[in-house]
Amino acid sequence: MKKQILLLSVFATAFFASCSDEEIITSNDTTTDFEVAIEQIDFDPATAEPNRSFNTTTDGLYHGIIVTLDTDIHGKIWVNINNDGHYNATVVTNEGDKFRFSGIPTSRDNTKFSFTGDRGSFDYDVSNIDKPVALNVNIDSKQGHIASVKDRAGQRAAAILGSFETNDDPANVISGTWDLITDGSTNSDAFDFPNLTEVVITVTNNGNVYSDTDFETFDYPCFFLPSGPITPVFLHEDPMTTPNGRNEFWAQDQSFLLGNATLNYWLGQSSGLVDINGVSFADHGFHNNNFADPPTSVCTAIDGQKGIWTWNGRTGTSSFDDPFDVPMRASENANYEAFKEMLRANN
Repeated sequence: MKKQILLLSVFATAFFASCSDEEIITSNDTTTDFEVAIEQIDFDPATAEPNRSFNTTTDGLYHGIIVTLDTDIHGKIWVNINNDGHYNATVVTNEGDKFRFSGIPTSRDNTKFSFTGDRGSFDYDVSNIDKPVALNVNIDSKQGHIASVKDRAGQRAAAILGSFETNDDPANVISGTWDLITDGSTNSDAFDFPNLTEVVITVTNNGNVYSDTDFETFDYPCFFLPSGPITPVFLHEDPMTTPNGRNEFWAQDQSFLLGNATLNYWLGQSSGLVDINGVSFADHGFHNNNFADPPTSVCTAIDGQKGIWTWNGRTGTSSFDDPFDVPMRASENANYEAFKEMLRANN
């Protein structure tokens, strides 16, 4: 059984508190070089690109999602650690609100940082560049959570904001946010589409944050014919309602322990499948018809549900209608067209 991962920001301060006094830079050690006024920060998420020379170092860009534990504030975050000679972070919420933070190093090895702004603050640790950790997240006096990955040149990180809710009991609705992140690494068994790196679920009802990074393989012969079982992928370009968008994220037959019960979920989005079958773009979600594992030969349903799940006797849906934040690269476009050709050949 997969390990449950419950992320509670309230206990996060213990991590930074464990650092030795010799490792932490005091306020007297910092210089005004890092004291950049918030209004002077010149960072545009739409055009920013990671510096290739920092692909394997702690410097560079990091990208992911940010959410308060009550889910009132929900957005994407870009953390800039000397990528362009500055230290700052930018948040763009799902409501289009934008706010920024200025950062300073707090360790002599430049792996720990403190970010502050008009809307709040957080600490950031990149000791392991593949698993950055944000602690003490506070936005508008609310406790929050940040999940992020290293953004590399030639392997762009991306995120999509989503939400979920139960559909079985209107008097007892469970709801919250459901976000997807990729670090841009590619899946050689699925047309080199980017791998799904993390699913982040924040439950509005209790403020708990859960993360799934340990994905099961799946094989859907009725959808396409890989060389064998594949792990989830996440290629996202446009909002799901846009006919010209190229969106391929597949995470079928997934599960992990959430609280006292196992969450089973199926995420399916395929613009290519819709293109080939001439289905309305309002209906281009797909999933396992009967929740069978392994799935039956007729295993996909194109019914508009981008995500479905079951947990502790409850059922619900997940939705993703979020603009892209990283333009599709030429190689990804070629991979997408190759995928469509395969669908045509097997249709």
